[in-house]
Amino acid sequence: MAPKIIYIEGNIGTGKTTFCELMEKFLRFQKFKWKIVLEPVSQWMSMTTSEGSSLLSEFYADQEKYSFPFQMNSFISRSYSIHETISENPDLDVIFVERSVFTDKLCFASMLYESGKMNELEFKIYNEWHSKLITDFKLEATGFVYLRTTPEVSHERIRKRSRDGESGIPLDYLSALHSRHETWLLTQEPEEKVLTLDVSGSIFEDEVMTDYLDKIREYFRLDEV
Repeated sequence: MAPKIIYIEGNIGTGKTTFCELMEKFLRFQKFKWKIVLEPVSQWMSMTTSEGSSLLSEFYADQEKYSFPFQMNSFISRSYSIHETISENPDLDVIFVERSVFTDKLCFASMLYESGKMNELEFKIYNEWHSKLITDFKLEATGFVYLRTTPEVSHERIRKRSRDGESGIPLDYLSALHSRHETWLLTQEPEEKVLTLDVSGSIFEDEVMTDYLDKIREYFRLDEV
């Protein structure tokens, strides 16, 4: 039986990686078998030009040139990470995944296409392979946890974490992505598939994460798996 797939969603800088890392502390005591699949940023950073600049850095520096290769690499690497985890752990009940291939398409790739940074043929190729990998790797979502905050909070968190390649992300780009997350997760997905959590404040207190994990467990009926 295939495991449930729950995607941890949110804008750049909302704290998805931190949230997933904190989840591990609390998931140890659950009865169901689980794995967390983090966003494959290290793969993006290891993919470099002959001058040593990473694909992620090149994308943020020149989106018109690197939109297509970055987005193709992004959803392929995500798809493979999930597929590999399921293949290596056939007894899993639940997989929690930091950001999904659906975000790639509905928030990032579509915005790049509509802004003219990805051309029509590139977007057609992207969509064809995107659909194929979702089907072949069985990536459909059981549900989504939407870590929600404002673009301003995301912008400040990006500044503080100082991840290589992200220093030049402008607030208006985050605002546009925020709007797409809001439209997709709050109006297009079925309400019962999306659990929204406000992460504008700190998530490092045990009682906050305990509350959030209880909500996730109850909302997606994980005690029943």
